[in-house]
Amino acid sequence: MKIRPPVVALTYLLIAFLLDRIIPDPRIIDENYRLVGVFFFMIGLALSVWAILTFRKMDTTHEPFGQPTALAIGGPYRFTRNPMYVGVALSLLGVAVYSGRALFFLVPLAFILTINTSHIPREEKLLTNIFGPAYDEFKQRVRRWL
Repeated sequence: MKIRPPVVALTYLLIAFLLDRIIPDPRIIDENYRLVGVFFFMIGLALSVWAILTFRKMDTTHEPFGQPTALAIGGPYRFTRNPMYVGVALSLLGVAVYSGRALFFLVPLAFILTINTSHIPREEKLLTNIFGPAYDEFKQRVRRWL
């Protein structure tokens, strides 16, 4: 089943929101730190947009189930092989900090675990098949996450 990563992220957020309404979760971060949450959210969003713009500049797809025509190794891909996923995880962390509720801190973790087992292995296999040694060298040089 092809579930897009933003849908995975929003599903986990919705579950956390609903559970928090049923069983109120304790606040573990003071409301005074909400701006820190906004900061993480914005950094995550900016990283994801930077990654998409890098793909567009190379005229290749940013769709997780698309067929890439070029190997992105510049821009945010100098620091992580998955900047869009890192960006989404940072944004989810921002939501957690903003909410201050313990349950919401499980959301970025659940997102990372899901993407790491359901999306990234398929994408890495595809990139290895298409780009061969160039992708293998990229994997040796740049970490999967950070």
